Amino acid sequence: MDDGYHMLDNHSYEDVTTQFEQTSQDMEPGALMFNNDFPLQDAMAAFEIGEPRFDSGLALLDDSRPPFDPLVPLLPGEVYWIIHRAFSCELRLLRDFILQMAWHTGYTLSQTVFSFLYVHALPDIDPDTISPHHHDPDRTRPVELVSVVLGASVLGLLKCCDLAWRELVKGYVYDCEDWQSDKCDVPMSGAYPVSRILGILDEACVWVRNSSRVRSTWRTALTHRLVLRKTLAELFSALLSKDYFRFRPLIETARFMPQHVRASPPPPPRSCSPAPRVFDPQFPRVLVPAIPLQPIQLPEQGKVRNTLAGLLDSLEQLSILIEISDLSTWDVVGTLRIWQPHPNQSLAYVWSAFQSAIYENGIILNKYLQKHAVDCFFMEALQIPYDSFNSSFQTRWVGPDSLPLRHIERTITEFPVGRVKSHWYNPPRWRRYCMKSLFDWHELYATLTDVQKHLAPASGTDVVTRLRHVVLVRRLETIGDIVLSGFQLSLYSVIERPLAHWYLARVLEQHLTCLDEIIEVLPSKQRIYSMPRFEFQFRARYLTALQALSLALFAVTVKTMGSSWERLRLNFLRRYKWAFMHEYEDFDVPPVGHPNFLAFTTSCSVILQDKEFSPAEQAELAERLLRGSTTAPGRMAGPWTPERVADMGRGAISLGSGRATLVSSYAESLLGRTVV
Repeated sequence: MDDGYHMLDNHSYEDVTTQFEQTSQDMEPGALMFNNDFPLQDAMAAFEIGEPRFDSGLALLDDSRPPFDPLVPLLPGEVYWIIHRAFSCELRLLRDFILQMAWHTGYTLSQTVFSFLYVHALPDIDPDTISPHHHDPDRTRPVELVSVVLGASVLGLLKCCDLAWRELVKGYVYDCEDWQSDKCDVPMSGAYPVSRILGILDEACVWVRNSSRVRSTWRTALTHRLVLRKTLAELFSALLSKDYFRFRPLIETARFMPQHVRASPPPPPRSCSPAPRVFDPQFPRVLVPAIPLQPIQLPEQGKVRNTLAGLLDSLEQLSILIEISDLSTWDVVGTLRIWQPHPNQSLAYVWSAFQSAIYENGIILNKYLQKHAVDCFFMEALQIPYDSFNSSFQTRWVGPDSLPLRHIERTITEFPVGRVKSHWYNPPRWRRYCMKSLFDWHELYATLTDVQKHLAPASGTDVVTRLRHVVLVRRLETIGDIVLSGFQLSLYSVIERPLAHWYLARVLEQHLTCLDEIIEVLPSKQRIYSMPRFEFQFRARYLTALQALSLALFAVTVKTMGSSWERLRLNFLRRYKWAFMHEYEDFDVPPVGHPNFLAFTTSCSVILQDKEFSPAEQAELAERLLRGSTTAPGRMAGPWTPERVADMGRGAISLGSGRATLVSSYAESLLGRTVV
């Protein structure tokens, strides 16, 4: 070999470089070769080499660090700093479960919590097993600070991680995609009941308050930290048991405690202090993780506080929502979350909590049977009770076969609940869910169309026709979400954007037509029936503004489209492959709202020749409609109406300031975060 590498002086090694070089010459570029002892999974595992998060290489452990002694005496300030820093481990674990980048930037327990060495030394610091000679006569460093105070904090930390892990492992979020479940066979206080952990934390608080060997300033600071840990353990336990009524007082307590911490942050320990050695970023390499890991740096305390605040805000939002029985309000709040995500609230733990609250074990919103979804669907969209619809359906049925009412009811039960739950998926998975649900909505629409042919004529407005319009609105709304999510995820290339703008405007036109037909037959005089009418009118105004903006962007971007029609057609078939499933051929009813490349090419020619079309006027129309939406924001947002209004106002102001330069980056970003 000519690279300076020499084989080891061992007869058991054989140089096979030449065989690999000769064999690879017979392979085509991109080809793969496997055998029974080297499957695809092993080949993919090779990508871990060089991956910054995981590849720790062959570097040796740092032998310069002195050995860790869990019973070394510590000052109260050092214990406080350690407890304070341990929160960074836990919240780094939660913080980096952000769904957009979970697989690319997420970290594991072994890189965060398990790098806290006291986690592995709990038997050594058990106050019941410490020998008397460890009781140091130094009054400034009582051993109880380690055995009682720090030990209780570590147990509370592990119990919080255990409770969070139990929520995450339910399956509502996806391992290795949304979070990392590998525990490396390290126990996390699972054998301790929550009540026992809370009792240990209370005992630690009592010792701190009554100890004459801890100064009053450190006494208060340590107590606040222990109470915060106890409150978080109670909060996570309440969520797992679905005791949502306990959330608000616990959240208030958890918010109150960090204020004292922020007022008196712990000073960094001295260079000779043993406290920094408590956190060893290389210790995960001693464990047995599923993947090789790289040491990481803990975040700044400001980010830790922001993450904790975001977690508490999300759980408070859940405690408010769980008292609202209308699924339409959940849908509006979930849509706001999709298009206006708050980084510190984008945690896999939070998304799993919301999904389990929406539907789990056949129970909706923790107290309703599945029929509640059907009742909400009919009352919130059609303003008629489902029982009335059921009775009318059976009376009018004249078909030769049995009435498919059970199938329709089961389908309507699954779709609204599934849609609401999907708002708490990560964005790529939410987009895939929307694509898959389009076929199901079309199947329901085709079933209702076929059923209507076997119904006796109705006096007045046909409720089945209204139901078909509602189903079609849901489907068109889902198509719009798919197109908009492409902007949010930056999926479209430059040559694809004109087609996306045009297609969105076309879908919105059909969406508005269906909304007009629904609004026309909704009752308007009775006060009890006013909510859906106002909501649909708000959506119609907002969708009109979005359509005007989409047309303006199409007119501007089509002039920069510099690719051949054949290339565009290939991109079109690849990007919108969900619209060309062969299963649609099984229905006599053609799907509504699917893209048409020929219609796009025709629209491109028309818009380029239309000298009277003004993108600036379309943007001005969108601005006026958005400003009008702030005065009538609909009636289904509930307590989140101000947030909805604020979003409309921000859109109108930004659009007004950028109307002269329509191709500004804001116009692009607005399409990627629109709330419908």
